[in-house]
Amino acid sequence: MDDLDLAQQTGDLLKKHHLTLGAVESATGGLISHLITNISGSSDYYQGSITSYSNDIKIQLVGVKKETLDKYGAVSSQVAMEMAEGGRSVLKTDICIADTGIAGPTGAVKNKPIGLFYLGLAHKDGVYNRKHIFQGNREQNKTQAALTALKWLLEYLTDLNQITPETKILTRHVVTCFLESENKILILRRSSKVRSYQGRWAGISGYIETTDDEQALTEIREETGLSSQEIKLMSKGGQIQVLDEKLGINWIIHPYLFHVINPDRIKIDWEHEEFKWITPESIGKFNTVPELKKVLAALIQRK
Repeated sequence: MDDLDLAQQTGDLLKKHHLTLGAVESATGGLISHLITNISGSSDYYQGSITSYSNDIKIQLVGVKKETLDKYGAVSSQVAMEMAEGGRSVLKTDICIADTGIAGPTGAVKNKPIGLFYLGLAHKDGVYNRKHIFQGNREQNKTQAALTALKWLLEYLTDLNQITPETKILTRHVVTCFLESENKILILRRSSKVRSYQGRWAGISGYIETTDDEQALTEIREETGLSSQEIKLMSKGGQIQVLDEKLGINWIIHPYLFHVINPDRIKIDWEHEEFKWITPESIGKFNTVPELKKVLAALIQRK
């Protein structure tokens, strides 16, 4: 899907649901707005944007709290969400998308590398964030962030399109990756900051936004700090469906098993509170996300 198709499909769904859209941009500097307004007739649903490049503008125009900036920094999930929520209020829109990040080549600080971006999305149903680390130069990182924000918006609108009064079930494709070292498997306990299954043990996981293979490597890099050179694919399983009626989601899981060359290099991010190396046989002793034991068993059988 090229840029115009992406923007066109997003606009079509906004019109279908009679929703208005706004954007609050920091590191992308207006690129999200540029993509949206490349579509003729986008004024039917697009209200406008705020380029809140400085912290002062984030506070004065958008409504980001100074305390949030002081505590977490401008490049953080908390600020991305406040930008989206504040923008939705200021621009008087149904949905607002936002970004904050470090485009490079300067600006990196401890635990915040070049290419780190946080996206925010605000709607009446909630305020959400996503973390990404892009690997290009300054211009490439800005472009990738803007495109990724638009892809997330399209995904969100597609989910709204799938909900019917009869089913209220969404289908979501995710990768679930296990890491292996010395015949033990890494599991991670999900933090209170994630949207679902807080406090439960899981593998490394995330929504598929590119190909499943690329997404697996992206999630491992973001959640453990390991590069593709530090892991080796051992097994890729077939898709496994897990229906969670309580959440109203039919998960389509794309499972992976990787060997870790140097497990001491693992450093988890905010999505998890702790991790453990366990034997595959002991996974049933833990309170996990649904069917994690089944997903792991399918991978081990394919080794």
